[in-house]
Amino acid sequence: MTTKLDTTNWASYPFTVEGVEFVSLLDKEGSFYPQIERWPAGVFTTENIRMVKELIGNPALKTREELQDELNRVNEYATQALVVLA
Repeated sequence: MTTKLDTTNWASYPFTVEGVEFVSLLDKEGSFYPQIERWPAGVFTTENIRMVKELIGNPALKTREELQDELNRVNEYATQALVVLA
């Protein structure tokens, strides 16, 4: 992850897509966090999996470096939420 955000105290939500492990990070002080915490169990994980498949494709077909490049692109302007490799 090349972001300059301090994610030390962010909430983490691990998930797996096609055998590749990711973590969705949310700023607990951000506006998304309280909304996500109210979602029914499993919904945020399902949305993260859908997003990875839509924006990256099948992560199992990419090298770790290719995945990191894709995540850097996806996270480029993020301020409250990131998806990173576990």
